[in-house]
Amino acid sequence: MADQNRKTPQEIRLRERAMEIVESYLDFLFAVKDVTDIASEGRCLLGIYSEHGEIPRGSGFSGFCRLAGTVDRIRNREITSRMIEAEKILSGLESGQRTAVCIDRHFRGKTKVIATDPLNGKHVEITFRAIDCAEMLGIDEPAYRKRVSRGYQVIESALQSNKQVA
Repeated sequence: MADQNRKTPQEIRLRERAMEIVESYLDFLFAVKDVTDIASEGRCLLGIYSEHGEIPRGSGFSGFCRLAGTVDRIRNREITSRMIEAEKILSGLESGQRTAVCIDRHFRGKTKVIATDPLNGKHVEITFRAIDCAEMLGIDEPAYRKRVSRGYQVIESALQSNKQVA
C-alpha cells in the first residue's frame, strides 16, 4: 500500500520542475506589477511632499530628476522567456488551481512570524501551513490541498507534453 504512494526519481524531478515553473510565474506577475506601478507614478503634490517634506513654492520644480532611477527600475524588472513560458503553462490551469498553486508556493513553509516565548525567552518561528493558505483563499484545507495537487498535475502533464514535443 505504501509503495503505491512513493514517487519515482523522475516524478520527483518533474514536481521540482513544476515548482520552478510556478516560481517563474510569480516572478512574471511581480515584474508586470512593478512595471505597471512605475508607469503609473505621477508628479502630484502629495508625491512631491512625501519625497521632499514640503509643498513646492512655485511653478517650477527645484528638486532633482528621477528619470534615470525610474529607467533602472524598469530595466531591472526584465521579463524573461522563462517567465513567459511559465505564464503560458499556468494559463492552462483553472483560476482556482492557479491561485492555490501560487499561494502554496509563495507562502507555505515560509516564516509567518517570529515570536518570543515569555516563559523561557526562546525565539519560536511560526510558518504558514496549508490551513493558513486555505484560509487566505476562503476554503477548507482538503479543498485547498486538492486544488494544489490538481494544479501541479496539470503543470506536470504540460511539462511532459513539452518534453515529448522537443
